[in-house]
Amino acid sequence: MNRSIQEILVDRADLVTEMFRSVEPCWPKEGCGFVFERSDGELVVIRTENRADLLHEKDPERYPRGAEAWYEPNMKPWFAAVRSGSRPRLIFHSHPDAGAYFSDGDQESAVVRNDEGRIVERHPGVWHLVISVRAPGVVDEAALFAFDQDRGTFTERARFDARGEPQQR
Repeated sequence: MNRSIQEILVDRADLVTEMFRSVEPCWPKEGCGFVFERSDGELVVIRTENRADLLHEKDPERYPRGAEAWYEPNMKPWFAAVRSGSRPRLIFHSHPDAGAYFSDGDQESAVVRNDEGRIVERHPGVWHLVISVRAPGVVDEAALFAFDQDRGTFTERARFDARGEPQQR
C-alpha cells in the first residue's frame, strides 16, 4: 500500500471509529494501541494494554505518572505483528478530558537521539493519532501527527470529529 496513513484515515472513518471505540472504555485513563498493515495490504487495529499504572506502582520515582496522564503500551502485540510480517503504520492513544494534541510527554516518548545527537523518530515512518475522550468516556475529536524531519518534532496533519470524519484545516 503506497498511500500515506493520512490519506487512508481520511477515507476510512470506520478505521478511525474502531480506534475510538477501543479507547473509550479506558476513560478516565489513557488507552492505546496500534494500526498495522498486513502483507495483503489490510489494515488492522490492535488495542493493547497501557502499562503506566503497573510501572508507576513498581517504581514511582522512575515512573511518576500513572495511566490518567501517561501511556506506556504493552509492546508484545507490536512484536507479534512484526514477526507475522505486518508493518506498523500508526500508534494511537487517548487523552482523558484533555483534548487532542501532541503533548510534550508524547513528543518525548516518540523520539530518540541518533549517534550524531540529532532528534529522530523512535519508530520511523509511524504516525500518531491522539484521541480526546471526555467524561463519561466518549470521543469528541482526534488529531493525526507525523514527524517533521526539518523541525525535529511531530506536527499535526489532520483532525477528525467524533464520527471519525476529517475536519477542514
